[in-house]
Amino acid sequence: MTSAMNNLAYDISHLFEADMIELDGNHYRPAAPQAPVLCKAPSVQALQEAMARELLQADAMHEALIRQYLRIAGDALAS
Repeated sequence: MTSAMNNLAYDISHLFEADMIELDGNHYRPAAPQAPVLCKAPSVQALQEAMARELLQADAMHEALIRQYLRIAGDALAS
């Protein structure tokens, strides 16, 4: 790792610019606070549908792994 990479990793000057900090005095003016983002909670039905889709995808992957295992095990037994 070069020293230039280390210098970039510890460079926090962008934080001073983002928060409008005055380095000459002991005063600082932080950035204006952001209003919290309110998200609409998903319905129980939407959550159940999402879980069902994920379970079906997991089932397909599980079946593929079982087929692969049986094929490999069958090849090993046939040898």
